[in-house]
Parts: sequence; structure tokens; C-alpha cells
Amino acid sequence: MGLSGKGLTIQSQPICFTWRFEAEWPVLSVTKNIDQFGYTAASFQSKLHLFTDIIHPDDRERIAAESRAFLTANTESFQQDYSIITHSGEIRDVCVYSGVLKPGDHTVLYSIVHDKTLQRQAEVTLVKSEQQFRTAIETTSEGFLIVDNNFNITFANHALCQLTGYELRELKAHSVLDYINSEFKHIFTPALNRQGVQQYWREDLIIRHKNGLSLNVRLTATAMNDGTGFFAFISNITDHKKTEVQLQKLSRAVEHSASSIMITDKHGIIEYINPRFCEVTGYSESEAIGQTPSIISTKETPPACHEELWSTILAGKNWHGETFNRTKHGAYYWSLMSISPVMDDRGEISHFISVSEDITTQKDQQIKIEKIALYDPLTGLANRRLLYDRLNQSTEILHRQKDAGIGVIMLDLDHFKTINDTYGHDIGDELLKEVSHRLINCVRSEDTVSRLGGDEFTILLQDVSAPAAVQLIAQKILKSLRRGINIEQYNFHITCSIGISIAPLHAYESKVLLKYADLALYKAKNCGRNNFQFFDTSLDVTLSDT
Repeated sequence: MGLSGKGLTIQSQPICFTWRFEAEWPVLSVTKNIDQFGYTAASFQSKLHLFTDIIHPDDRERIAAESRAFLTANTESFQQDYSIITHSGEIRDVCVYSGVLKPGDHTVLYSIVHDKTLQRQAEVTLVKSEQQFRTAIETTSEGFLIVDNNFNITFANHALCQLTGYELRELKAHSVLDYINSEFKHIFTPALNRQGVQQYWREDLIIRHKNGLSLNVRLTATAMNDGTGFFAFISNITDHKKTEVQLQKLSRAVEHSASSIMITDKHGIIEYINPRFCEVTGYSESEAIGQTPSIISTKETPPACHEELWSTILAGKNWHGETFNRTKHGAYYWSLMSISPVMDDRGEISHFISVSEDITTQKDQQIKIEKIALYDPLTGLANRRLLYDRLNQSTEILHRQKDAGIGVIMLDLDHFKTINDTYGHDIGDELLKEVSHRLINCVRSEDTVSRLGGDEFTILLQDVSAPAAVQLIAQKILKSLRRGINIEQYNFHITCSIGISIAPLHAYESKVLLKYADLALYKAKNCGRNNFQFFDTSLDVTLSDT
């Protein structure tokens, strides 16, 4: 016989026996299956004088009283549930169906006993499982509901009530459709009921709170096995949707930004570039991603700049500065760049974001302005202002560090006025340009060659270790200018007069050094020109001259 309940089916073999209802209730016979309790039919009848001996002591009085009451009431059959003791002492739950027989003057009961132990255990397990499930549903932070095939709410947990603002009795009085914004109601159609067992779907919806506000939610639903409806989890994604909208706005802003935007991982590998980056650099997205920013770097950027950049951003700080870059096709351009580190949840750097603007036009204008302000428009040499700035910086450093000295060479061309008056200013200008080139070739890149006006030039020499070093430069200049200079159809052989002062040998102050070099220059002219002279104290100079 099969016993079923709440999805459980337990198979048991019934035990049939008869027993006489007298004061002692002796067992008359056992028909079958007594071996389920560890007995044989013979041993059961021989060893157990009374049927009540196998009934659990806790149930004996109740069973005896119920049996007498049934017989007194002349009931033809009745059912009893109790526990019995097997031959090995195990307790088993049974269901006993009994009928009354009256052969002669005796009353005999015919009983069928079903072992329900496994069913009882299964029922206890099921109840426990249901209790655990209900506890989980009621304690989860997600809303949960059950609806029938007409989408009427039959159950909702506490979280859903809190989410919607409604009490359970209010929710159960309505259909799901009553709480959903109209543009989403088309999802809930009768077709959902015909999509098969275990049908699963997920939708993002907008529902109305009891106070009238709209909530963005995510519904995850599954059809019940028996086809009677659906159960669903409801997650509040309102904040997520707001964040998503903000991210979409940010994404559109980045995509359409007038600035070049590049995102790298913590190792400097490019993971994202926006369209403006592609436009400025000439690199496509596929060409740039996976590379490093070195694809646009140039050797003209000083190593110290790169070191300062990386030390700043690796320390978790923002870096701002100008960089000189190169496009895919080799064109150079200037960028005003900001690089910011991005931290993860552990406070560690995960990415870097670079935002840069192409400032090539502005930079070119700035360079032109600086050139006008700091350089001689004819020769391109430093002008008086730039010379004075560099000379002041050098003397200040010399005051602090007491390192190798500096040299000041002041020169002008011998009889240049005669050339200018004879051949004209255009020829004179070309001659000055050639002289400028030859002077630059006589010194190092760290030295400064300047034109103060007319045919007057001043040279600032860095790291001068001794007067002999300056003397070599002066001799080189004299030799270089003696070589013939061809301007149009004319050939010129020119000379110059040179005056020299040295710091700290002669003085520390800029103005004094220039004055001393000028006095030495006049001495060179007085000595017949085409020579150089060092300043010495024999020259007529006083402190008031400075």
C-alpha cells in the first residue's frame, strides 16, 4: 500500500493479525509480514502472551481505552496511531486499521498494521525544510512573492512589504499589474502561462511605492512545477539605475570630450582611449590599446620630467605639466596633461587616467612671444634681458655652491661701422648673422651667446675652472672670425676685440663682471684691436663705477 502526502510516497507492507478482545487481549493469529518487526509468526504468538506487550508503554492505556470505546459504540471499524516495540527494541510508528468480528459469544478484532516510521520521518524533515525555507524567505533582504496564473499575489515576504510600503493584506488583495507602471504591463500576458515548466525570465521594471514614488526593480521569476503560478524575487535597483545613468552621461561626456583621454592599468598599459585621442595622435583604438604611452613620447622630453611624473603618480598624487609628443605620422605637438591615479577598494592604485589638451598653437605663440622678448630678432641669439637673467642665476648659484667659476667675454667687431656705411645695412646684417653662427660654434651648448646691439656680443661661459680655459675660447673666436666671410659678391676678413672677466676671480656680482669685461674690451682696442685682454686691477675702475 502506498502512503503519500505533500510530495512524499512511502511504501509499506501491512501486517495482518487477529486478536480476541478479552481482559487479557491474547493474539490469536498472525497472517503475514510480522518479520518487519523482527518476529516470526510462531515466535510472536509464543513469546508475546498479549498483543499489548508490543505497544509502547506510553501508548498502552490510550490504545486500550480507545479500543473499548470503539467496541462499546458498536463501531464496525476504527483507526489508531501509536508506536510499537520491535524484537530488537527499536521504536516504530504504525497506523492500525481494526474491524470487529463476533464469532459466537466472543468479540474478535481483525487488524491491519502499517509501518509509518519512514513517512513520519519524511514529514518531520519536510516540515523542517519548509520552516527553514520560510525563515530564509522572511529574513532575506530581497522581496519575494508568489502569484497565481492570473498574476494575483498569493504571498509576499516582509522585505517586499517594506520595499513597496504596503502591508501583506493589501498586496494580496490585488494583481501584480496594479503596482507596475503601464509601459511594462505588456510583459505579463497569458502567454507566460504556456511557456513550459521551469520557465525562467528576468525583467527590469518600474513599480509604484505606496507613497507614489517610482522604484526601479529587477524581477527574477520562475514558473512553478505544477503550473499553478510563479514565484519571483524583487530587487531594488533604483540606486543602481541612477549610477548607471550617471555612468552613461560620463561615458558620453568622455566620448565627446574635446580633450584627449587615455586610461592605463597600473603598469601603464593602455586600456582605453577616446575619439579625440585618436584624432590628435593619428592612432586608432586597435593600434593604441595594449601599448604604452611611449608611442607618443619623444626624446626631447627630459628624463627628469618622466622621473618626476612617475614618482608623483605612484605616490598617489595628481601630476600636471606640459609634454612634447609625436603623432603616428611623425608630427610634433604640445600637450597640457593631467594624470590622476585611480584607487581600488583596498586603497591600491589600479589605473591611471590621463586628460590632455593639444596646446601646440598656444605653445607656438608663446615661443614666438618669448623669442621676441628674449632673443635678438636678427641673429636669433639671446638678447640683453636673457643674458642678464642667466648671468644673475649663475652668480647666485656660485654664491651658494662655490663651485667652478663663470666667464664673461665681451667683444665687438673691429671697424664694423665702416663696412656698414660702405656696403649698406643689408650686407651688414648678413655679416652679423654669419658672425653669430661662428660664435655659437666656438662654445658649448650650455654657454650663452648674446647680441647686445649693433656689433656688440657678450658670451657667458659656464663651469670655468681657470683663466686658461677662457683664453682658449677667446683664441678660438679670433681664429674663427679671421676666416673669410662671403656675402653676395663680397668677401670680408674681419677681426674683433675681446675683454674678459671671471667670477669669482675678479668679482661675484653680475653688474661688476660686465663692467670689468667692458673695461678689458677697451684695453684690447687700445692695444691695437684683434686681441683679447683679461681684466686686471691696474685698469682704472672704482667701486663707484659699479
